[in-house]
Amino acid sequence: MTKKNIILSIVLIAVVGALIGNYLYNKRVPGLEDVAPDYSLSADELFNAFDADEATALSKYEGKVIAVTGEVVNITSDSSSFSVTLGAENALAGGVNCSFHDKTKGISTGDQVTIKGRCQGFLLDVVLNNSSLVKK
Repeated sequence: MTKKNIILSIVLIAVVGALIGNYLYNKRVPGLEDVAPDYSLSADELFNAFDADEATALSKYEGKVIAVTGEVVNITSDSSSFSVTLGAENALAGGVNCSFHDKTKGISTGDQVTIKGRCQGFLLDVVLNNSSLVKK
């Protein structure tokens, strides 16, 4: 193999690697709109489960699709994210934080909603990602 062929092979491998990396970086996670929830509960029930025993709640809910019903207490939005926080009585602030891929129209603070998302764990709030509005 000549030096020119080796350089051409390296460039080709680099270009293919860059294209694959770009595809994987920009690939959208499939939505949960058509996925049946593993659990359906209120924001209070979900938050209280994590607040009482985080390890047990993680083993039960982490990675599962959960439909959560509660009152919208906060909405945050910027150019790359949109999230809705459902209130929980025992939470210091918030309760269940639901992040969406796209801005969901028609949700306002004070609304009673059901949101479905994949449980990612517990920080100060229970975190649901890849959320979708089920019912307003």
